[in-house]
Amino acid sequence: MRIENSIRNMFFGVSGQVISLIMGMIVRTVFIYTLGIEYVGVEGLFSSVLLILSLTNLGFDTAMIYSLYKPLAEKDTIKIQAYMNLFKKAYRIIGAAVCVIGLLLLPFLPYLLNGDTRIDHLNAIYLLFLLQSVMSYYFVHKQAIIIADQRHHIISKIHSVFIVMTNLCLIVLLLTTKNYIVVLSTQVAFRVMENVYIARKANQLYPFLMEGAHATLPKKDRKQFFSNLYALFLYKISGVVIHGADNIIISVFAGIAFVGMYANYLLIISTITTLLGYLFHSITASVGNLHVEESAEKKYFIFRVIRFTNFWIFGFCAICLWNLFNPFITVWLGDEYVLNMFIVFAIILNFFTAGMQNATTTFRETTGLFRKGKYRPIIAAGINILVSIILAKEIGLAGVFIGTVISRWSVYFWYDPYILFRYVFFQPVRFHFIRYMVYTLIVVIAAIITDFIARSFFTTYTMWTILFRGTICIIIPNVLFYLLFRKTEEFNYLYHVAKRIVSTKLMKHPVVEKTFSHK
Repeated sequence: MRIENSIRNMFFGVSGQVISLIMGMIVRTVFIYTLGIEYVGVEGLFSSVLLILSLTNLGFDTAMIYSLYKPLAEKDTIKIQAYMNLFKKAYRIIGAAVCVIGLLLLPFLPYLLNGDTRIDHLNAIYLLFLLQSVMSYYFVHKQAIIIADQRHHIISKIHSVFIVMTNLCLIVLLLTTKNYIVVLSTQVAFRVMENVYIARKANQLYPFLMEGAHATLPKKDRKQFFSNLYALFLYKISGVVIHGADNIIISVFAGIAFVGMYANYLLIISTITTLLGYLFHSITASVGNLHVEESAEKKYFIFRVIRFTNFWIFGFCAICLWNLFNPFITVWLGDEYVLNMFIVFAIILNFFTAGMQNATTTFRETTGLFRKGKYRPIIAAGINILVSIILAKEIGLAGVFIGTVISRWSVYFWYDPYILFRYVFFQPVRFHFIRYMVYTLIVVIAAIITDFIARSFFTTYTMWTILFRGTICIIIPNVLFYLLFRKTEEFNYLYHVAKRIVSTKLMKHPVVEKTFSHK
């Protein structure tokens, strides 16, 4: 059932992100023309501040999901109830901590804004963002069991419905009231309703969750859980700093307007990242199940398949972004919102290097190797902040993203594969780095060829430019990748999986074959 669940999760996750992208672009367009780019910047800045605040939640969701794999596979409802009770209590504490820390930061908000801003009621806006963040902690723990049970598509469908309803309301309110407080309050209300609805859905799917209110974990299991959580907390600090610090550094050194301009690029990048994240997130539970049941050889093969998929998809997307980013922003919003190509290159490099880590991240988080190298992410976080600030002063906005790339390469690029290959696959890690470099070189070659052809025909940015460049981006990289890799084991495995899914009409007739069993 692994492939069936993974593909269903993937399909509904991708569909939801397509809907989110379309609605998000419409809302962003109305947002900019009714309120202005500074409001977009403030939204991005406060979201980043609250992402840093979520440090208290770092690793908790991953530890939760990992802890549920085994009791779900064994149908141990008593242990599941005990874990869910633990999660509920812990999230209430986390929510209270986020609220207190968020309130303590309120007096320091002006220091994050470079220069004057015409935006009124900044404190009220921040408090609404804080309220949205805090409220989520009182419902979100119920999502863990749905995800761990390989049924993330259920959450995706619910999220898509709420995205459409929320954004339609936001568009109407932006056009009629032009009041950001009203708009943000509505967004918070819909977010809370979505979390409540998903929690009730979890109760329907797993009725035993409403029982066993006093179920507790044995001391040994609690100790193991919190040991993993502590290691994950440290491990993921770097991830939060990397994703949360960029907007704050941009605001401090360049100004809130640049945060707004970057936010338009980030809307596209984050949508693609989230969309592709569903691809890997949808198989995370399956990989966790694979770890419980399969041999080291089988794990290594599936890792190679995921790494290959990772290269193809993120390489293709990076090439598309390089050729389409600025033409699209020009046609969508206008020349005044376009960033120079050096900054765009830095943004795409950050996107690509983060994406290429997905295979190792997926396996590391599902194999329980939380305590290996647990202090290294602290170093990565420090490198990210220090180098980003230095480079931001020296070369401007691009330096923020290059600093992020340097911090990622300093720790995760080499250490995660080393841990996996030593403790899970029992294989020499040097072959992984060789393959990584080969994949990267091929992406660079494909990008150069595609860019050369695209620039040879159109010199201005129009819809025709986007259509032509898009066509070239679809053809050149994919044909090159196919010619180079069509005879590899990874490609043939994926080909046969896709062929089997199509032949069994997955969406109508469930696949019953045992999956990940064919090489």
